[in-house]
Amino acid sequence: MNVDVIGILELSSIADGFMVLDRIVKEAPVSILKAEGINPGKYLIMITGDVASVKIAIDEGVSASGDSLIDHVFLSNLDNQVIPAIKSCRTPEKWDAIGLLETNSVAAAVEAADICVKESDVRIVGIITGTEAGGKAVLKISGAVGDIETAMNSAVVVVSGKGQLYRDIIIPGPHSDIKGFVCGD
Repeated sequence: MNVDVIGILELSSIADGFMVLDRIVKEAPVSILKAEGINPGKYLIMITGDVASVKIAIDEGVSASGDSLIDHVFLSNLDNQVIPAIKSCRTPEKWDAIGLLETNSVAAAVEAADICVKESDVRIVGIITGTEAGGKAVLKISGAVGDIETAMNSAVVVVSGKGQLYRDIIIPGPHSDIKGFVCGD
């Protein structure tokens, strides 16, 4: 399935997560990409569909979430690297530099990934989400140092503005001994 529209809701309550999931699929014809509890006791919902349906569903989800809402994002025209990076990690093709953006929410990391690849000539290596990261998320990108800096700067502005930035690191000329660990979660 080629996904170019995604909506993500992240809630602090698993019970509220189920209720919100029910509300959004009743509100609009969307497909559920992922709906699961993640550490530490959060609930993650990822949906896709046509632009209007996903927008309506996300708006309903935000409204229904109340004070359980941690973060959300609606992205149309999603870059084709993003969804595969959520599902698996790819060894970097260019090993000039690695950028790591650690966020407090999965929604912020996915939004940052889309920003990075649209802003500069970088490749998404992977996105560690939810349970694997103790409820946080980590975006991993590779490319030339200047491209990584440009991409990361743009993503940091957006993620910081949402209060979801935990850490951003650029490793220029990473040692070959760490290459095998970049995809290790």
